[in-house]
Amino acid sequence: MMDTPYIPPSEVTSPRQKWALIAVLDEGGAGQTALAVGLWEKKPVLAIRWNGSAENPIGNPQSRGLPTWFVVPDKYRDAILQAADLQDEKLALTRGLFRK
Repeated sequence: MMDTPYIPPSEVTSPRQKWALIAVLDEGGAGQTALAVGLWEKKPVLAIRWNGSAENPIGNPQSRGLPTWFVVPDKYRDAILQAADLQDEKLALTRGLFRK
C-alpha cells in the first residue's frame, strides 16, 4: 500500500527504454507538480509532471496507464529552474548536468 495518495515521482520510471531518473529536484505533493532531472535517450533533461491525487493517483502525463514524465524543451529549462528555487545541492547538480 502506498504512503501517499499518488505515485511518488521517484517511482515514475516509464518509458524505461528512453527514460532514466537521475534525481527528483522538487517532490511537490498531492495535486502538485514534481520536477526532476533525468536522461532521455541518454541526454540530460529537465522533466516535470503532475503528481496526481487520491482520485487520480497516476497523475499526468501518463501512457497506457503508466505514469511518465514530460521532458521540458531546452529553451524553457533555465526559466523553470530559476523559478523552482532549488536547494543549493540540487542547483549544483543541475548546473553540472546542463553545462554548455
